[in-house]
Amino acid sequence: MCNHCHEHGHDHSHDHDHHHPEIVQIMPVQTPLFAVYKGDVNFKYAVDKSLNGLSLIPVLFLGLIKLGEKSMVEGFFASDAIRSCEEVEGFKGYASSMEDAEKFI
Repeated sequence: MCNHCHEHGHDHSHDHDHHHPEIVQIMPVQTPLFAVYKGDVNFKYAVDKSLNGLSLIPVLFLGLIKLGEKSMVEGFFASDAIRSCEEVEGFKGYASSMEDAEKFI
């Protein structure tokens, strides 16, 4: 999606050279997967918190993201809205349990 159409003229019926991230596929999470955060993360959906300041939030789905020639998989969770796990401050990675999450420390 081009958010700056007013700055230039083009036809959206063909590909253009802008490199905006695009979700090309949504995949359900098949096994327990959590986004790991360190620090003061105040989400009511955090399911586990450690004494080391880690919080786990369940990943709702994975999105295959395409940005130009690059592709990556990114997790999304639900709080007050559907949010990208990686865009929230304090994100450390993904883990299947608190035991795995503590490896990020």
